[in-house]
Amino acid sequence: MRLRISCLAALVILLGLPARAQESVSRALFKPASVSSPVWLSGATDSLRYDSAAASLPPTKSTTTAVLLSAVLPGAGQIYTGRYWKVPIILGFGGYFASQWFRMNDHYKQSRALYSTSVENKINNGQGDPQLLYERDFYHDERDRFAFYFAITYLLNLVDAYVGASLYGFEVGDNLGSTSVKISIPIH
Repeated sequence: MRLRISCLAALVILLGLPARAQESVSRALFKPASVSSPVWLSGATDSLRYDSAAASLPPTKSTTTAVLLSAVLPGAGQIYTGRYWKVPIILGFGGYFASQWFRMNDHYKQSRALYSTSVENKINNGQGDPQLLYERDFYHDERDRFAFYFAITYLLNLVDAYVGASLYGFEVGDNLGSTSVKISIPIH
């Protein structure tokens, strides 16, 4: 029991560290460019002043590129949007479901061949061995179930890449920045 708790605690810590590291790397690499004031607003007799010190455009990523990358190679859209910690999860679930599909497909083929042989040998009045029929149907259902799980994982990978690219520049923090517009009317 203690080993399970220790393993679970280690897993939580390991999954939390890449998220914090990713945030630090993203902040360092992707500093938003500031918007400069237009020339026509910076004249000596301007009546409108735009303070661009705090204003900046958030960085963006293309949703189409993210989805296409994930469609070709699952997890590539997450790498494109900088959500690296999601890649092992996607590949882990996808790999597990694919391996189980292949395993159940092999069992299905074997049990189907055995059942066909039992029908050809006229076991149970030509209806075949009922246990082999049950095994054939069981492996067929399991194979289809893992195919469904794999398809859902693939679709969620695409949706996650789209959402990650859509919300790439979205920040939640204490200082969201402020833009001040000052209008002054010169009196002559």
